[in-house]
Amino acid sequence: MAVETGAGFLQNPSVWVIISTLVFMVVAYKKGRGLILKLLDDRTDKIRKEIEEAERLRVEAQEMLAEYQRKYRDAINTAEEIITTAKERAHQIEQDALDKMQSDLERKEVQLIERIERAEKAAIQDIQNKVADITTSTITTVLEKEISNQDSSLIDNAIKSLPKKISA
Repeated sequence: MAVETGAGFLQNPSVWVIISTLVFMVVAYKKGRGLILKLLDDRTDKIRKEIEEAERLRVEAQEMLAEYQRKYRDAINTAEEIITTAKERAHQIEQDALDKMQSDLERKEVQLIERIERAEKAAIQDIQNKVADITTSTITTVLEKEISNQDSSLIDNAIKSLPKKISA
């Protein structure tokens, strides 16, 4: 192999490819470094903002979950209170109905007793009236028979004794 001289070295295309590549890399580094760093920084900022947004959304979701859990517990408590109140009200209505029914029964019992007492009094009065009628009728019949059997002197004596009995 022959050693090439300096002029022959520059005529070799591989050398020029290497030199141009080095020059391109230096120029690209100097000129593109800022642009690449800016792109990377922009990308980093964008990713950071997305992470912050995701974290904010996660916190909001946890707060919403806690709020809905609290509302759910409140709704359960309210439903239990409503059920308890409804049961108490139903019990009170039932008790009121029983009390009213008991008072109605007592009132009707008193009315029935009063009716029975009135009916008994009316029956006793009817019986007394009938007994009086029968007694009067019987006495009248007996007296008529007695009077007809005895002479009229008994009537005369009774008439004579009337003024004495009236004045006494």
